[in-house]
Amino acid sequence: MNYDQRRAELADFLKTRRLALQPEEVGLPTRTSRRTPGLRREDVADLAGISACWYSQLEQARNIRVSDHVLNSLAEALRLSAEERDYLLALAHEDARSSANVPADGVPPALQRILDSQHPHPAFALGPRFNILAWNQARTDVYGDLAKIPPAHRHMLWLFFGGHMREMIQNWEPSARSVLAEFRAATGLYVHEPWFTTLVRELGQSSTEFRRWWRQHEIEKHHVTTREVKHPFVGRMVLEESVLVVDDGSGRRIILEIPQPGTGTEKKLTALSWKSQEVQDPSWHVLRSPDSQEQWSNHF
Repeated sequence: MNYDQRRAELADFLKTRRLALQPEEVGLPTRTSRRTPGLRREDVADLAGISACWYSQLEQARNIRVSDHVLNSLAEALRLSAEERDYLLALAHEDARSSANVPADGVPPALQRILDSQHPHPAFALGPRFNILAWNQARTDVYGDLAKIPPAHRHMLWLFFGGHMREMIQNWEPSARSVLAEFRAATGLYVHEPWFTTLVRELGQSSTEFRRWWRQHEIEKHHVTTREVKHPFVGRMVLEESVLVVDDGSGRRIILEIPQPGTGTEKKLTALSWKSQEVQDPSWHVLRSPDSQEQWSNHF
């Protein structure tokens, strides 16, 4: 297994975190004559209780072994969050798993039924590489049909940085940055693999924002995210995104998008569901009550 890329990622992560810290944040005197921002390598080494030469070799991506004790000392010195500490440990462990045996695209029928049961709320399943494996009709009603997107681009980063989501997501920048940071936190074990380097290279060629934010090396594990969607038919909707991890060792997770209370989003999702049913089965409208038809017409 080729670990050169892993060591390069580790070196870059340490450097970006070092440069993001100011001396006064770690109890060191402010230096007014500094030519570069952040801490010096010597500062980090002193704070972690290791030699400056040895730490420099880490930032130079040298082939050296690092104990968990030293890594935890560096995490403390650099004021890393719990997510950043986990990412640092994943990059440094040479016995980390490969994604060569991750599940193929698609999901078991039971998992698809779970997604479908969330209707009219959007839901989809992600693989460990952040590729979208399956989705429900509500996800199509809100964002468009993923089946029309080439499988290689059916990926969270391509959806955000390839242009598909940009016009729809009103809070696109914080959403895109959050997805990017989550991807990086979740895939630290795979940075040496061809699919990873190809994805990063192609996105970097197509998006200036991706290139800029990728260099910042931000790490974040998922939390509830509020997403503002501008739908061409029903207008503004506010969805709260949450993640459920599938406990089968596959690395899959289910993403649920729940309407934020008090925004009218629930009614709009229901209206989209009615319209979708009519498109698929024109005779279905006779089963709807007059009140339902009036609610739909009021949304358009």
